[in-house]
Amino acid sequence: MLRLENTEKYRLSDENIDAASEKIEKHLAAFSVDNRNVLRFRLMFEEILLNYRDRFGEENEFILRCEKRFSRPRIVIAVAGENLEPFASCENNEEYSSETLRGMLANMGLAPSHRYKNGENIITLSPEKKKRGSTVIWLLAAVVFAVAAGLLCSLLPENVREILSVKVIEPVTGKFMGILSAISGPLIFLSVLWGIYSIGDIGSFGKIGKRMISRFLLMSALLLVIVGFATVPFFVLNSGGGGQADFSDLYQMLLDIIPSNLIAPFIDGNTLQIVFIAVIFGAALLVLNDKTTVVSKVVEQLDYIVQFIMKCLNSFIPLIIFLSIFNMIIKRNSGIGSTALKPVLLTLMGLAIVIIVYIVIVCVHQQISPIMLIKKLMPTFIIALTTASSSAAFATNIETCEKKLGIDKKIINFGLPLGQSVFMPAAAVLFFSMGICMVETFQVPITAMLLMNLFIIALVLAIAAPPVPGGFAVCVTILITQLGIPEAAIPIVIAISMILDFPCTATNLFCLQAELTDLAGGLDMLDTEMLRNDS
Repeated sequence: MLRLENTEKYRLSDENIDAASEKIEKHLAAFSVDNRNVLRFRLMFEEILLNYRDRFGEENEFILRCEKRFSRPRIVIAVAGENLEPFASCENNEEYSSETLRGMLANMGLAPSHRYKNGENIITLSPEKKKRGSTVIWLLAAVVFAVAAGLLCSLLPENVREILSVKVIEPVTGKFMGILSAISGPLIFLSVLWGIYSIGDIGSFGKIGKRMISRFLLMSALLLVIVGFATVPFFVLNSGGGGQADFSDLYQMLLDIIPSNLIAPFIDGNTLQIVFIAVIFGAALLVLNDKTTVVSKVVEQLDYIVQFIMKCLNSFIPLIIFLSIFNMIIKRNSGIGSTALKPVLLTLMGLAIVIIVYIVIVCVHQQISPIMLIKKLMPTFIIALTTASSSAAFATNIETCEKKLGIDKKIINFGLPLGQSVFMPAAAVLFFSMGICMVETFQVPITAMLLMNLFIIALVLAIAAPPVPGGFAVCVTILITQLGIPEAAIPIVIAISMILDFPCTATNLFCLQAELTDLAGGLDMLDTEMLRNDS
């Protein structure tokens, strides 16, 4: 075994694999990575190395490098030999590929990246460290301190408060919102493009994948329509100047999604056009595949860079929330509490509707009692509700789907990672509720065309939302901008959205498990006896 600083060279024997995995575990633990994830990553690397041993033999060597990058742990393994995807041994069926699975898992931070260079398979993982404090705690602290400081400073003379607001606070918040708007376009573009390319190849979908994708999209749209009809009666629609939308208006709105050039959408912040361009480029990369390896690596690295920048910006959001609420109070802007109450109540109502709809669908189709179904889905729901993390609930999600719901492994292995990336009906409900409430609050006329536009934007953002901390903040910024609402609404919506992230995440996973159950039943890939077993 050769030691070069933080680099060690091993042979692919069982003993050396154990030694390497133990070193990986110690390295991750030293950076305060969550204990559950430490064990998960160790077992994952052991499986990967065993796969390479089976293919290349015990005498083949691999290099392990444990290092630190930007205060985060980084694991790099290099295995000499032919190009072999680390999850290749998972390919025991034709319905999904190992590349597909890896791409979707990596998109959630649950799997390492793989590249082949100079005759070596290079596997890299850079997991998140354990957060020292919940984002929600920091957010609540920011709100509390903002209210306290604002009430205290409201006693100052009016001219002092004016200077503090106009000369100090508003320039800072304005610059931050400008940066957030500037990065939102590239972040959405790269997230959608790389998400499509991560599929691996066109043939990866097969019968299961194509049906799954279509159901995810259709059900997201259907659920949002139902919630929309339940939500609109709580608002006063503008009947003049566009209260009735004709076909030509709708047709023109759809045509406007297609951009006239590649640059204008990013300058204008037109999200729908950005997503359209991303889909076209992603599909092209997917079709060309091996002919665009250099471009794909550039896209992947750019995606990592933009995500890193967004994570850095995300750490400043509690400060911006503090400044924004503090500014509202010293300007004696009343009605903050009432502004927040209505979107919270409407969102929770929408989430309840979504859950009820899925309970009815599954219970009717699969002949199971609602109580039993809820009982089976509740463990994953509780974990997601208390952590606001689909990754934290991933292991429980798999166990529930396989051992309680009776879903075939082919559906689970492909559907869970894919669903957690693109099937987020709760996010669509949140964006719709927030949008229409802010439209009302800032006195923007609520017309039929605005509702149609809001519906499309909410649906697109729910699918294209970047899976990174702060991704919601970017989506909120886009939502507000697209609806013509003043930027003053952004901090309010971000604060509310971060709190509602907990029930939204739980609802997303509840719907995903229910959807996969119903899909498996339709494909005769569901163990109905296990599903109806109350043990």
